[in-house]
Amino acid sequence: MIPGGRAGQLGESYTYFLISGLIPWLGLNEGLTRSTTSILDNAPLVRRLRLRSEVLVAVPNASALIFECIGLAIFIVAVLFRGESLRLLWVLPFALVIQVLLQFGVGLVLAALYVFFRDLTQIAAFFLSVLFYLSPILYPAEGRFEKFFFWNPLTPLLGLFRSATLGSPLPEAGSIVFLSIFTASVFASGLLFFRRAQPTLVDLI
Repeated sequence: MIPGGRAGQLGESYTYFLISGLIPWLGLNEGLTRSTTSILDNAPLVRRLRLRSEVLVAVPNASALIFECIGLAIFIVAVLFRGESLRLLWVLPFALVIQVLLQFGVGLVLAALYVFFRDLTQIAAFFLSVLFYLSPILYPAEGRFEKFFFWNPLTPLLGLFRSATLGSPLPEAGSIVFLSIFTASVFASGLLFFRRAQPTLVDLI
């Protein structure tokens, strides 16, 4: 497929490289965008029903995950049809779990903040656009682009997806550990922030 993640070559190999990065990005972008307005969009449920509001943030993330998995399944079939061996496909569940925890943690913060700041959707959309170009989606994290992607936690995450779907080498162990610690911290911080803000949210929506 694309040995060592060298996708700078033009042609079919680059197409596969691009798709393998776009699918998880689209899932992440969809989950975060819909999470931002999830509490306000379901204000009657928050006011009338005795349920944990975190569920309302989890729903759009679960929906985005389902569509992402469908896209990944189609892509994997295309890769197999090309005659490639998916020897690292076992990495895919781990990559999906990391992604869901990461976007859920960020989504909780965005959902709570949006109740206070209604212009947050435009701000979040801008930062997501910037993050897209600071992530190794269009270009591999190597050579002259490496310094732009080094501190981005999406770099090892997208590397895991490409290892699973394209058979490229796994990211370095240190970057996987960094990604795991970062994701756990974001998830825990987001959950704590949301639960502390939750009593105030009911009064504002």
